[in-house]
Amino acid sequence: MRLLLLLVPLLFSAPVYCLDTAQLNRLATEAFHNTRYLQALDYLRQAERQSPYNEQIRRNLAEALLAASGQSADQGDWDRAVALLQEGIDRYPDDARFPLEQAGLLLHLDRLSEAEVLANSVLGMQPESVVARLILGQIHYRSGRLREAIDVWRQAADLDPEDRRVSRMLARAEREYRVEADMTRDYGPGFVLSYDDAAHGRLSQDILDVLNQAYIEIGSLLNHFPDQKVEVLVYTRRQFRQSTDSPEWAGGVYDGKIRIPLGGIETMTAPLRALLFHEYAHVVVRRLSHGRCPVWFNEGIAEVMAAGQHPGDHAVPPTSAGLIPFEQLEGSWRELGPVRARMAYRQSRSFVGFLADSYGWHTIGDLLSVLAAGKKTDQAFAEVFGGYGLDFTGIVETWRRRELD
Repeated sequence: MRLLLLLVPLLFSAPVYCLDTAQLNRLATEAFHNTRYLQALDYLRQAERQSPYNEQIRRNLAEALLAASGQSADQGDWDRAVALLQEGIDRYPDDARFPLEQAGLLLHLDRLSEAEVLANSVLGMQPESVVARLILGQIHYRSGRLREAIDVWRQAADLDPEDRRVSRMLARAEREYRVEADMTRDYGPGFVLSYDDAAHGRLSQDILDVLNQAYIEIGSLLNHFPDQKVEVLVYTRRQFRQSTDSPEWAGGVYDGKIRIPLGGIETMTAPLRALLFHEYAHVVVRRLSHGRCPVWFNEGIAEVMAAGQHPGDHAVPPTSAGLIPFEQLEGSWRELGPVRARMAYRQSRSFVGFLADSYGWHTIGDLLSVLAAGKKTDQAFAEVFGGYGLDFTGIVETWRRRELD
């Protein structure tokens, strides 16, 4: 008891240093200018608690919330980005920037129902917002409500005829609507299938069955089962060319919707099964990587998934002499041409197959998660394979030595 009584005065006599509002604001400003937005937020929250009615602090806090959420999203910290924007909505209910940014972020994360509520709330505050209509139209478009997307984008075009994003999306949607308006729609557990009943009616249930198998098998390998229904459109070849702007050599497209041309096929075949698995793999890859997957890795995963259904032309192993450097295959393959595209598919499939066989599908999933966080290819491989003492260059060399030479 005597010891305790001696300690009490010592504790209470310790100096207490407390920053005032102005000092906290200066520290926040310095942190903000050095892009340390989360640190700036900490200072501004303290300042706001001290001076809750200080308008300068409130304005700075709003800007810091927006900047920190954007930075978190860029770094792939999606949960923190969403939470920071929600804090902004709660603190500043009349500031349309927060629900607008939140709607765009949730759209990117495929949380369409939540994004739609927020986009409509922005239009309640700012009826002439072109950006809110742009987002709302994309939500309708991805949800299969093509007519509603066109209506919203036409409103946006009337408000700003010079906005190229709106005009591009509107033109695409109107082109698709001319082809798809009379299509029949069938519904499966995870898919909405649209098709020309006269041309492909007998195949529709088989297509849904195969897609459901892909949902289970690919989901099990990559540990991801999307909760949003996937739009799938089956075209004749003429309709496919009318609705898409894909290269001549493309056998299908995934651009947020799976689009496949079937020509005169009337029964399920092994190549068609492989094509459906291939395109559905793109759905899972896009959602796991949040659209940040290099094209060669994306196509390699899709090709390996397809190979389990039908080997196809790309099963022919590549040769070292014809390899295309992977860094040249990170972006669009549109300009490759059919010969180089065939090589790109073969080497991507071979390399991803080697990764899966050597290190397991869980490492493929780990790579997609790291890519989603905004890491470049070299950084992602270093993070996932660093424990093996390997980097991207070393793994590529091992693949070439074992599989090609």
